Amino acid sequence: MKILLTGGAGFIGSHLVDKLIAEKHKVIIIDNLSTGRKENINPQAKFYRCDIASLKASEIIKKEKPEVISHFFWRRKVKDSITTLNDDLCI
Repeated sequence: MKILLTGGAGFIGSHLVDKLIAEKHKVIIIDNLSTGRKENINPQAKFYRCDIASLKASEIIKKEKPEVISHFFWRRKVKDSITTLNDDLCI
């Protein structure tokens, strides 16, 4: 199964990525690394450094066509969740 995880570089998300890969799933991660860590990313997962609220994130989802999307991203402050994001943050 092809599964996309947002926040897959974070503590909890990265553990789920590892488990899914061990179960032979194809895993895509979208994470802006604001709280996640690059060293948490399983090298067998396809990784996009991007903010999930950006327009480019929706393009990634359309391109990858995952069967499942699982959200593990979060923002520490409500203010950060509602501010306008910069699509240049996507790589």
